[in-house]
Amino acid sequence: MLVPVDLADDEGIVQQALHMAGRLQCQLHLFYHVPGAHGEGAAGRLKADIRQRHPFLADPAISLEVNIEPSFPERQILDYTKRHGIDLILLVRKKRPGHPLFRHPVGADVDRLVNKALCPVLSVFEQPSFSSLQKIVLPVGDHIPMRQLVFATYLGRTVNSTIHLIAPGSSNDPGFAIGSHDNLHKCYRLLRENTNLSIECQASPEEDLEEAAWDYAKKIKADLILTSPGKGSMHAGFWNKLRSKFLKWTGAHSLPNTFSIPVMTISNQN
Repeated sequence: MLVPVDLADDEGIVQQALHMAGRLQCQLHLFYHVPGAHGEGAAGRLKADIRQRHPFLADPAISLEVNIEPSFPERQILDYTKRHGIDLILLVRKKRPGHPLFRHPVGADVDRLVNKALCPVLSVFEQPSFSSLQKIVLPVGDHIPMRQLVFATYLGRTVNSTIHLIAPGSSNDPGFAIGSHDNLHKCYRLLRENTNLSIECQASPEEDLEEAAWDYAKKIKADLILTSPGKGSMHAGFWNKLRSKFLKWTGAHSLPNTFSIPVMTISNQN
């Protein structure tokens, strides 16, 4: 598991990363992007300082990378992911003082990252709502999301989750609505016939897939929304719709609650 870390406020991020790595029983890779560092040996000095502040990083199961290149951090994150065979990227969002929106560590462009990453990307917050991932929402649109089903099965077996399959009940595009309902039942049968997981299957009254998934996740107080980026897998681009929803609700009283559900994106690329 790879975790991009902000040097300015890494304490909470590192602790959350350790917690997640422990639950998933995986090796932890911490990636610090510090483009303002200069001079020969700057990366080595920063690495030594970080290890001094966090003695537990001496654990051989934890890898530490400090990058000081000025280019886009997501490029280095993606390169590191490929070189080390990373299975999951964990983004721990932080809240800016006096600002209602959250930012990602190391200034990475999250849309560019989730669209190009070949492994799942999990976005959580400083105090995520889940402790054992009991309720996982998996939206189903105009195709069968096989990679999402496989990963949902893995998570469900690991932490004994209930998988909630959700599709829009209607749509301006009749073909999309019919295809979604058909795929919803196919996904249900795949999980029912090949796993012993607890499964819920429902068509939402919402017309859009992203609206259906988000509203249903809030209703059941889901621990995770498991989806894929871009309009190639969602009717209108799930991630972008969520982002626009956050911007639309800026300043609203319920904003902290709207940010409480982690979102995991899994690219359809092999």
